[in-house]
Amino acid sequence: MRKALKENLIRFSALFILAVLCFAIYFGGLIPPVTYADNAAYTGVLEDLCKDENFTTTLYPTKSNDYSLQVIQIAESTGKELFVYVYQPSGQAKNLCASSINISLKPRNDISNIRNYKLTLLNSSGVFYKYRVEGFTVSTADTRYYTITTIYRPFDKTIDEGADHGNEITEVDYKVAKEYCFAVVNGEPFCRVLDIETIEITDKFVGFVRYSNGFEWFPSSCDSHFVAFNTDRDIDRLLEADVYYTTQKYKYSLIGQIPEEEFGEKQDKYSSLDYTQKVEHTGGGWFAPTYEWDRIQTVEKFIAENNKLQNVYSGALIDVKVANKITEEGKAALKSKQWVLRFVETAYETWHGVNARSETTTLVGDVTILRLKFETDGITYNLGTIDNKQTGDRDPVNDEQIEVGLSKMGKWILGILALILLLVILMPILPYIAKLIVWIILFPFKLIAAIFKGTSKAAKKKPKGIGQSPPKVQAPQPKAVYKTTKKATGKNIPTKANKDRK
Repeated sequence: MRKALKENLIRFSALFILAVLCFAIYFGGLIPPVTYADNAAYTGVLEDLCKDENFTTTLYPTKSNDYSLQVIQIAESTGKELFVYVYQPSGQAKNLCASSINISLKPRNDISNIRNYKLTLLNSSGVFYKYRVEGFTVSTADTRYYTITTIYRPFDKTIDEGADHGNEITEVDYKVAKEYCFAVVNGEPFCRVLDIETIEITDKFVGFVRYSNGFEWFPSSCDSHFVAFNTDRDIDRLLEADVYYTTQKYKYSLIGQIPEEEFGEKQDKYSSLDYTQKVEHTGGGWFAPTYEWDRIQTVEKFIAENNKLQNVYSGALIDVKVANKITEEGKAALKSKQWVLRFVETAYETWHGVNARSETTTLVGDVTILRLKFETDGITYNLGTIDNKQTGDRDPVNDEQIEVGLSKMGKWILGILALILLLVILMPILPYIAKLIVWIILFPFKLIAAIFKGTSKAAKKKPKGIGQSPPKVQAPQPKAVYKTTKKATGKNIPTKANKDRK
């Protein structure tokens, strides 16, 4: 009996340990987020690549510390599937796998409608990997274009550098920049590969601004999501942009001390923007402001228009003004960025009760810029972009500020009330104040009168000797002066000297 019980305990322990390991592997992220297909129906990657007589494996060495992805070739199957062959230098060292790829079905000179397709790993051999493009069916057109800008793999924190300011990189980008053209020429399959021009996103920040819908019993807001960025090229005017992102419904609730989170399924979304598009939003609550913004704008304009106060209520007594100033953390994240794409708006709702609260919103993430059309030095460019997938923080980059002040009428009313109150306070000494005011008013007149009176008295008094002519004084007459001159005879003859001679 004891022996049987012991064996049962051993079996139970083994099953329990196995269950724990399975749980850890499945939910603990030990399996990379890559889809694997049943490869029984697919040929091997080397078998396909070796059909090209110019292919040689020696050109693709193993480099254990090189975690890049390099597209070698693509191929169409008879079943209308599209395959992507990738050289991954690190090989099996990190077991990295591609996750998605950006493809446009337009030629390079008219690139548009770029889509992000998921990739499924079919098989691999050393550094060579074969993927299938999911959700894609090869066209029956005589000439088919595949303009590929970027291929992605999942972010790995052990080898990849993360983002700043609360952002997270979800997928790392690698440049492809190739145009593949498939056709039939003279009855034979034809494939041509050309390099294409691209633009690279060099610095990036994903975030959102939260605009209140006014005073409501259950508060709600509008979240305006944006991506701010720089590129490796000068841009004078940004004309158009295509953005890929994902949305996911999210609900947080707290009942007592027990928090709960609910996540919906991720949805792939696209936004096509141009510089003429504008958005206007007005909330449904009291004192709800009206917000307006451009889909494409500079960082300077983005900050300035959110810092601006706008009047949301003008009453008989008060004015209410609202601003959504960008926080210092937000300004630091936007620093050195040039352009902002405001690509989507989502709703935010919150509820508060007794020992309970909840909030419902939509999480926006995995943001990547697919295409930019812009002008530089008078030349217009329309290029696919090289950009990662990035998710922002769950907190907005702005703080709502409300200012309540007196209206013009309110200021007049307050002034009158203050005057009445002052009169009531000064009532006991009001007679004395009135006398003082009268004295102050009359003082200048009394002073002037006193001055005139003094002048008049001074004019009536005459000093002694007034009216008598002063005695005439005769100037003394000069006396004649005589000098003697000697003549030749030797006698002195007196002569009268000239009065003017000295």
